[in-house]
Amino acid sequence: MDRTSEKLNRFSYTVMKEAEKKKNELIAEAEKLRREAIDTNEIRYLKMAYEHIQDVVHKLDKEINEEISRAIIEGKQSLFARREENIQNIFQNVREKLLTFRQSDEYKGHMRNLIDRGLQEAGAGELCVLADSEDLPLLEEIRAEKKNAFEVSESEDELLGGCLFFNKTRGCMLDLSFANRLREEKGAFLENYGISLD
Repeated sequence: MDRTSEKLNRFSYTVMKEAEKKKNELIAEAEKLRREAIDTNEIRYLKMAYEHIQDVVHKLDKEINEEISRAIIEGKQSLFARREENIQNIFQNVREKLLTFRQSDEYKGHMRNLIDRGLQEAGAGELCVLADSEDLPLLEEIRAEKKNAFEVSESEDELLGGCLFFNKTRGCMLDLSFANRLREEKGAFLENYGISLD
């Protein structure tokens, strides 16, 4: 019986050892699966966190770029408004000087020269000289000196001095007005000094 008992004990020991080994393998396998699951979830969560961070960074970049663009546009608008104000001030001063010049005796000589130039450049035909109402008496005086070589009429537009020649026969107009010269000078001023917002 001892022998049977010993065999039984040995068998029991072998079975228990085998069971212990199986148990350890199962625990190791379970631990491996658990670690793989944790690693997989960790990678998934890290990926989700990374994507969220990227979304936030893109939104912040967009907001920053919009803010910078808005500041640039506002700066350009402010610069444009200031530039326009300066140009208007400069040309307003010029307008005032032209009005002062129109009151001088020098202006009368200048008008006579303009009429001579206009008569020459407008060519032959029925001519009408248009001017501001305050220049009409001077034009009538020059017209009498020129033996009524042209008609005189009031301009509908403000000329700021000078005159317009209209050759009715040829259907052409010659603009010798100060308003026209002022427009030309303003354009040349902007072009010559390269004033631009770009």
